[in-house]
Amino acid sequence: MLFVVNSAVQTYNAALNRPAYQSSVYTREASAGSFTANRANDGSRHTRYNTGTKCAVTNITVNPWWAVDLGQPLAIYRVDLTTSAFYCTKTIITGSGVLDL
Repeated sequence: MLFVVNSAVQTYNAALNRPAYQSSVYTREASAGSFTANRANDGSRHTRYNTGTKCAVTNITVNPWWAVDLGQPLAIYRVDLTTSAFYCTKTIITGSGVLDL
């Protein structure tokens, strides 16, 4: 876990509730609903489906991705990612980056 201490730059969550997209949407069952992309930037830090909130989850696939539209060009100073233990398996994030479109 990375913490920023005494940062000279004031930051805010530019991705909060912005339109989000992902390569696929995992659906557990009808009662649990879908784990859509907007669950990743809804402000909740809960990452387990049984906590009352959900996180974003893709189907198992080659090169899954998640993206958020920030709405305008912004200087990115920090990106925080939270992983979870989903179905007793650890989520590993590799190859993450910021793409300017």
